[in-house]
Amino acid sequence: MVSSSCSMDAGRLACKPDWPEAQKRWIAFWDHSATDRPCIAVKAPRTETRDRPLPVPPSSLEDWYFDADYVAARWLYQMETIYFGGEAVPVGDFLMGGYALGCGTGVRFAETTVWHPVTMTGIDSPLGWHPGDGDPWQAKMDTVLHRLLDLSPGKFLVGQAGQVMANDLLALLRGVEDFLVDLAMDTDRCRRRLEELLLLWWGLFDHYRGLVESRQRGCVRCWPGLWHPRLILTCQSDISCMISAEMFRRYVLADLDSFGRRCSVVWYHLDGWGAVHHLPMLLSLPYIRVIQYVSSADQPPNGPHFIDLYRRVQSAGRGLDLYVPMENMEYLIRHLRPEGVVLRTQAETPEQADELLDNAVRWCGTHVGSSG
Repeated sequence: MVSSSCSMDAGRLACKPDWPEAQKRWIAFWDHSATDRPCIAVKAPRTETRDRPLPVPPSSLEDWYFDADYVAARWLYQMETIYFGGEAVPVGDFLMGGYALGCGTGVRFAETTVWHPVTMTGIDSPLGWHPGDGDPWQAKMDTVLHRLLDLSPGKFLVGQAGQVMANDLLALLRGVEDFLVDLAMDTDRCRRRLEELLLLWWGLFDHYRGLVESRQRGCVRCWPGLWHPRLILTCQSDISCMISAEMFRRYVLADLDSFGRRCSVVWYHLDGWGAVHHLPMLLSLPYIRVIQYVSSADQPPNGPHFIDLYRRVQSAGRGLDLYVPMENMEYLIRHLRPEGVVLRTQAETPEQADELLDNAVRWCGTHVGSSG
């Protein structure tokens, strides 16, 4: 259980004056404590800053992620133009430049993502991944984080940077199609390479955890927007939608278990209907405390269509984290138990966001257990 008396940064923030109240609800979320509504992270454009121009982007896509002045300007713009309603954590966008860490000169940048290079010619070849003090991308990301941490006191929060999960990183370094063949041919050999990669991966994680936590109390994750007074870990497996339950057990579980040995509170991103067949195994792991389900592109969004899935998670005593269209919020607030649930949505105005929060108390749990 998380004690409300534990150390936390309880000060009000310029972009979210009610942050101390939001922290109390986050603590209740992690504890599955009784509340009058679920955690609701609702954002909206601020009316008074709606027409404020965006910062001028840099000329290079690399600088989009690593020009500390530009990243800081983008974050400050977001803090000034976004209304962080309810339990929305006041952080800027995800520091995706972390995907370049350790990847050398083969990284390719786009406006919406960072592409990993293929560095392995076979599952037994050298990893070709070199994080650490000699990595030029790490020096650049350190500069970005220090710049944000310099600006953040009294204004906003900063989450740590890092690489993708090791089970996915190995697949990317090998090339996903070739890796899936390797995994089918010799799962145990792939697991041994994963365990080798994990030794490097955790060193990188500890570097960025230390960098941020030396200057900011509490644990913050920019994506998906989480806060905890102590350490939590977030994990996933993007390749899981393409592999069997047995391959998941023999390969991915080595990654997840390393998280469980580090922390008793682990949040898992279950990405799409193709990965749902792994849910029974995930719910059997005592350290997996929260499931975030994201619907596939060919499926309806989170809402009534998946109510049985959500109830399976709740029946197992685990938390739920869901992105939900505004039109489906009332249904889920009525049909789910509020304990251990965070619902995320986008409102058109701050007034609409506040109205949702007020209505949520009235709707909360009124149709729990009903099928309609």
